Amino acid sequence: MENSNSIYLKGLNGLRAIAAISILISHVSQPEYSNFSSSILAIKTGFDGVTLFFVLSGFLITFLLLNEDKKSKIDVKKFYVRRILRIWPLYYLFIVFCLVVCFIYNDKTEIFSNSIFYYLFFTANIPFALAQGVHLIMHFWSISVEEQFYAFWPWFIKIFKNKLFISIFYFIVFLFLVKFSARFFLGKDDFIYRIITVTRFHCMLIGALAAIIYFQKFNKILNFMTNKFVQIFFWMLFVLLTFNLLKIPAIVSAEITSIISVFIILGQVENKNFKFSLETKMLNFLGKISYGIYVIHPLMIYLVSKNYNYKAHSSLENNIYIYGIVILLTIVLSKLSYELFEKKFLKMKSKYTIV
Repeated sequence: MENSNSIYLKGLNGLRAIAAISILISHVSQPEYSNFSSSILAIKTGFDGVTLFFVLSGFLITFLLLNEDKKSKIDVKKFYVRRILRIWPLYYLFIVFCLVVCFIYNDKTEIFSNSIFYYLFFTANIPFALAQGVHLIMHFWSISVEEQFYAFWPWFIKIFKNKLFISIFYFIVFLFLVKFSARFFLGKDDFIYRIITVTRFHCMLIGALAAIIYFQKFNKILNFMTNKFVQIFFWMLFVLLTFNLLKIPAIVSAEITSIISVFIILGQVENKNFKFSLETKMLNFLGKISYGIYVIHPLMIYLVSKNYNYKAHSSLENNIYIYGIVILLTIVLSKLSYELFEKKFLKMKSKYTIV
């Protein structure tokens, strides 16, 4: 029997699975992780997949903190311990593995650079914004952004709890105005514009607004957002985004994707008016190991590219084999990581869980 304090929101594992696999697929053709770029079909779904992850994080973390505050008070220390136990063990283990693999393949120029220190202290979004990311762990920029968000978010909720919705709204507007001003007055290559574009706190904040709407049961808004025809419209937009068929100006791309994402998220957790659920065994399985998929996949791409004698041109057979083997290896290793390594820390995490 489940603990009475446990909360399970349907469909979120499915969205995690979609985000993780879309990011994996988009990275296969990127030269930062492999030498497939000239011989394989490039599929660009990574940007939107990461944005979806950010929105999901903002939604779920805020929803859980609101429930914790309702039950007693937010225990910030326990919150930090939970985040550390979930994120840090696999994060640092993967860095060690990459160091070993690069040493074996005599590929030491990047991984042993000075930029590695940014990754050790969860500030990898800085070298990423400066186009100085370290190969194989370059994707850790997004984990750094989430960790930075988690560092202040419980305090923000505690301080502004009586005016939380409007405070978050003003925060989003402020970040967007800074980003907009930097783009038009300083240029797209300016560090301020790039760092805000990379450090997508506003995407997580949009997810947080959706969490408040759901938690406080703003029924008029919920009924509109989960209306059958509204859901069909936003799922169409979501599919177009996934297959890179919806062209959005870069300056508002993350924000539009975030808005589409919150409609999809609320449609899943409500699951009333539009009966299209991502609550399936396969998606739940992939969502459960999605953190491992996200962390591990660049190494699998790298190893396959180093050991597979692929053809020097793109072909259907070549594409199916490369994408298939990378996805399969990543899923298998992520499952092993979850069962043999991550679970130990998740059990420890449960001791510090209030809701």
